[in-house]
Order: sequence, then C-alpha cells, then structure tokens
Amino acid sequence: MKANKAFKNYIEYIQFPYFRNLEKDTRITFDFPLTVFVGQNGSGKSSTLHALFGAPKKNTPFDFWFSTAVDPIKEVSDGGDRHCFFYAYKDGRGRELEVLKLRILKRNNPDYWETSRPYTKYGMSPLPSGKRNEPIEKNVVYIDFRSELSAFDKYFYFKNPHKSSTIKNKQDYLRKYSVFLRRIIDGTERIITRYGIRRSEPLKNLSSEELEWISYILGKEYVSGKIVKHRLFDDWGYSVIFETITYTYSEAFAGSGEMAVVRLVLEVLSAAQYSLVLLDEPEVSLHPGAQKRLKQFLLDQMRLKQLQVIISTHSPSLIEELPSSAIKVFSQTPTGKFNVKSEIIPEEAFYHLEQTNPNKKTIIVEDHLAKEMVSGVLSKMGPAISSLFEVSFYSGGASVLKKNFITVYSRESIWNKYVIFDGDQNKCPHFNPDSIIELEQTNAKFQVEILNQTGCDVVFYPDSNPDPIAKSNQEKALRKQYLKYFLKNVFYLPQRIPEDIIWNQQLAEQVLLAMGDDSTINKINSATTTKEKFRLLSVALVDDSTGIELYEKMFLKHWLHNPDNNYNFLVDTINTIRNSS
Repeated sequence: MKANKAFKNYIEYIQFPYFRNLEKDTRITFDFPLTVFVGQNGSGKSSTLHALFGAPKKNTPFDFWFSTAVDPIKEVSDGGDRHCFFYAYKDGRGRELEVLKLRILKRNNPDYWETSRPYTKYGMSPLPSGKRNEPIEKNVVYIDFRSELSAFDKYFYFKNPHKSSTIKNKQDYLRKYSVFLRRIIDGTERIITRYGIRRSEPLKNLSSEELEWISYILGKEYVSGKIVKHRLFDDWGYSVIFETITYTYSEAFAGSGEMAVVRLVLEVLSAAQYSLVLLDEPEVSLHPGAQKRLKQFLLDQMRLKQLQVIISTHSPSLIEELPSSAIKVFSQTPTGKFNVKSEIIPEEAFYHLEQTNPNKKTIIVEDHLAKEMVSGVLSKMGPAISSLFEVSFYSGGASVLKKNFITVYSRESIWNKYVIFDGDQNKCPHFNPDSIIELEQTNAKFQVEILNQTGCDVVFYPDSNPDPIAKSNQEKALRKQYLKYFLKNVFYLPQRIPEDIIWNQQLAEQVLLAMGDDSTINKINSATTTKEKFRLLSVALVDDSTGIELYEKMFLKHWLHNPDNNYNFLVDTINTIRNSS
C-alpha cells in the first residue's frame, strides 16, 4: 500500500540536528506504516513521539517538553544549534517537502516553536527567497498509556478528601458522588451540573464495532458498554460500565488494561483517515496475548484508514513478526547520547530489551577452527547480532553432518539450524526440487541430485510399510525435503578450508624472522597446503606440531582485525541466515 502511495500526508522521515539527548543528526525513516521504537528507559523514545506530535500544523512539542527552574533547557548546543527537527512528506504531486521546526527563546514565551526556512547546514534542500514549506496537515491521536487511569483510580490512588461530618475518608467521598454518576448511567440525567459548573459530558453507548474489537483484544465477550467523561471525582476522567454475559461492573473493579483498551479502540476507530497515531507503551497492564491482538487491531485499522502508527514499547509481543523496516532501536553511545538503529529484526530487538531470545538460530560447522572463525565474525558484528546465534561443531566432519544430522533436521522440519561447510564441500549449485515439473520429481531423480550435492550416499528410512509403492513415495518425500533443507539452510566458507582463509604469508615471515629463523620460510613456500604451513610454523617456533592451535588463533585474530573479501563474504552469509525465516 505504501509503495502504491495509499498513505497520504505521510511523514517519510524525521531528523534531529539538535534535540534533547538524541545524537546529532539522528534520522528515523518510516518505511513501514507501523513503526515501533524500542530501547531502554530514558533513551529518547517518548521524546521522539513528542517531536512527532509537534510536527503537524498548529501542533508543538511544548505540550510535553518545557523549561523549569529544576530542569532548565540548554537552549543552544556547543556547536551553536537550537533545539530543532525537520521532517519530510510528499504533496499531492509527489514532491518531497521538508519542514524545519525550531525552538525560539522569546521573553514572553520561553517555549516557542516556529516553522523555519530550511537550513542547508543540516543537509536540507534550499528554497528560493527564504521561503519555507507549510507544515503537514495531519490529525494526531496521542495516547500515553502510563497515564490512562480511570476517574475512580485517579481519585482513589492520588486524592484525599476534605473531611466533613458526612465524609471521613475517600471511600465516603466516592460513595457520595457515585450517586450522580449512577444518574448519568441510568439515563435520568444527561449532563451533571453542580454549583453552576459542568461536571460531565454526555454518556456514550459503545457501538457493536467498538465492543467487537474490545472483546477481541481482551479475549472477553462484552455484551454492552457505556463510557462517560466527568469530573465528579474532582478531576476530569473516564468511567466505564462493562456488561458481560455473566455480570456487570464499573471501571472501579475492572483492570487498568480494560480501560486502556477501551480508550485506544474508541480513539483509533474515530480517527480521521490518514491520521498519525502515536502510542506510548500500549502494552501497560495487558498480557502478551492481548498485546498481539492489539497489534492486529492496529494493522487492520492502518489498512482500512491508511493510518501512520508509531509505537514506543518494551513488549516483545508487539515487536515479533514485524519486518525489520518497522523496528527502530534507541541505544546509548559512549558520549551518553542516544542514537537510533534501523533494519533490526525482532529477535535482535529482544537483545536491546534484555529479553531471552527463544528463537536463536544454530550455525553448525565442521571443526573447531571454523567455529572460532564464525564466532569471531559474529563478535565483530556486535552483541545484538551475536545474541541471535549459537555456533556448534560435531566430531565426524562433513559426511556425518550430511548423512545423519541434516537427514534428521530435514525430516523434522527443524529450520532454525544452519550448516556452513568448508568450501571444499561445495560440489555443485544447490538443486531446488520445485524447479522441475511434478512428473520429473521421481525418487531416482532426487537420489541423483543428493549424490551430486553431497558427494556421498545418504540413506533415508521411511516408516515400516510393507507396500513397496508407499515406501518409495515416502522415500521420495524425505529426499525432496532433504533437498529443500540443503537449498535453504546449507552454506559454504569462501575457501576450501578455514586455514586457507586466515593464513597470512607476510605475518608468518615476520614471526619467523623475529625469531631468527629464515630457513623455515623456504619450507613453508614449498608446502602445498595451509595445514602443512601451520604445522611447519609450529615446529619451527616451539619444536612441536601440537602448537598449531595457538598459531591458528593468532592468525585468526589478525584476520579479524584486518577484514578482507573472505571476511565480507562470511558477513554476507551470516546476514542471509539472520534474515531468513
């Protein structure tokens, strides 16, 4: 839908040359219409939502961020920049328009924001004669679920009444004024006014669509519901009456998650087409199943009304199954500032949430050196990516993996285990069994293709069925599944063996010359394999061929610190596995 320009007045990206604790020039792109912000507490997620709230015409971040004596705002950065951000949207003709919003300190308004002409020093495109683009016109729905308390909870947990002869505690207060709330619910009074002050809004009966979505998200069957905004309990807030098949109750006995879902459903269903929906921690007080269904509700409404939805969250349930383009991770840099990383897969985001990743992928290699190599590359790629994988090797080499392990993995459809063979096992291009017509998909054909790819005879064990045709069909199905597994889950190192990748002739000569041994250099030059070269190096330096592992580690460390094409090849392989499903 986005590629086909279904989303009008859509914020394509937002950039922060200088804004609160975000790293200078942080840019966030919105490639997927539902975006989630992930990160530690205090990492700038909510601040970014506040900036997005202030982006459209007539809106300002001042509603959420302002200067006080306790928390004064540093108006100008060390580089001379004022707090600002700019964003881009496309007009009706498809032209991308950039809009800069700048905080200006005025004597009578210390928290004033204005739309400014573009600054080329920020990388913005200049406009003629100091002109500026008009801000985007967009309805905004903003809900901070940490503050979504019912009218009852606001009073009960945060207020104390003025005591009198009839009111000795907060329970007495709530009992007294709930009488007026009852009149609204029963329909005997439409609006409550006391002492000339309006105390309520009209009662709203929840529609069938609203009840259907609330029931779906919460996993309950609501027969009816009513909601009213009032200040009968001192401050303005909402009260809801729920009716299920078995009983009726108010928000006083409902979970806070129920109130939050009612507010969300009502706000989103009533939102105008193309609205910007900003949700701060919608998972509060919701169990994982409800969180997943809430996400489905948002996706449904996003498709129906072309909404742009942006969520700040700590919930793995809201993150999982989203494309990497939807996930933005906020993380702290050594300077104390926070940057934003894009193209993060859900499992990698779990690392930043300090959540155990239940979907780790296992990479299996042929030997210990290959394991150290893959593990070293993963470590260089960063802890978030490294956390997605386990690296293992099993004794027996390639033939054992092909004959035993892959047959089990393919038969049981264990798709989260991947094999990286040495390059010498790359016999021929992998064969896709679905690339030929069904008539040609025979047991014999699959047997030949497996032999071509593996170089060995792989035996399959169908169920003990006395019917030879049924047995042959089972064997064919097992071979087909094996070929599919090989096609998707088997990879190769870029050289014949790991030693070929890490061997460095210049380093070897430097080590030998430092030891005063130039005779071994000639022997090494005459050796036909890198395994033999490592053996000669070990014998020359420690008079013992068993020291090979020590020098392999030394050469591996040198290789990891001096990446070459082989290193880049392995990074690409890991990224392919990382992004596979």
